[in-house]
Amino acid sequence: MKFLILFPDNKKAVTGNLCSALQYQIILQDLGHRVELANRYIEQDAEVLIAINADKNNSHIRKFNSDNPQSKIILILSGTDIYPEPSAKAIDSMEVGNVLVLLQSHGIDQVPPLYRNKSTIIYQSIEKLSVDSERSKSDSEFRVVLISNIRSVKDPLIASRACRLISPASKLKITHVGYCLDEGLGSELTQENKSNIRYEWVGGLSRLEAMTILSESHVLLITSQHEGAGRVVGEAIQLGVPIVSTNNLGVTGILGDDYEGYYPVGDAKALSDILTKAEEDKEFLAQLNIHCQNRSSLFDIEEEKKNWEKLINDFSII
Repeated sequence: MKFLILFPDNKKAVTGNLCSALQYQIILQDLGHRVELANRYIEQDAEVLIAINADKNNSHIRKFNSDNPQSKIILILSGTDIYPEPSAKAIDSMEVGNVLVLLQSHGIDQVPPLYRNKSTIIYQSIEKLSVDSERSKSDSEFRVVLISNIRSVKDPLIASRACRLISPASKLKITHVGYCLDEGLGSELTQENKSNIRYEWVGGLSRLEAMTILSESHVLLITSQHEGAGRVVGEAIQLGVPIVSTNNLGVTGILGDDYEGYYPVGDAKALSDILTKAEEDKEFLAQLNIHCQNRSSLFDIEEEKKNWEKLINDFSII
């Protein structure tokens, strides 16, 4: 079967959409299918279109559907498609999609009721990570890493604000990895680099470099207002790094509502408090890690392949 995978292009950064597209390409090729990646539809021939981000790809989805009425359309619904509410363009794409794929359990609740019967959950797997780290976790610093491109939905400034509320006795240091997609926010973070001794924004890095920093950290921090299902959650779990996150639905849909490592979106004081607890209370940090490791089966590559194979085989009844 011939697949066309569309993903929104961003020439400034390596994005989660690109990483997802490459992963789906590998999975589908392993299942014996032909796959083409593209950032726009220009009348490519395909039996199945997989569109990552229903909102941004709306015009391409509609054109593909018009040109290829017998072909199938699978939508991978991203965070901006469904949070805080589905956009008009995303809903229009849902209208013509044959299957809507959500990446975590809370996502279906955001899909309009009319389209829930064609929705399914396929968790994104994470390949086994092998990282050669030159330094191990130590007591000389409490290392927190934030891996997130600079844009407003990620609320990047809250990390540096929380740093300023931490006790002077703390050994906490936040390293922020991410490409700048908002010049105004980037300018503010550059100033934080100069004046905030606990915070360092190192810019965009290769995946290997980012994963190395993650492996050397005591905590992964997620500050997003909304998430579809951040890949970095699975990467942290693979590397045995516990997570402190906003209580956004994309993360709670993976880690569960009962996880104790959440803080309210936008609350710098609550963030500083939970980071302090993670640094000072070793039992609390260990419990976070145990909870995260108990979710590791969600990211199994063979399970994701089985789910995609089943979805494709079910096309005969769609």
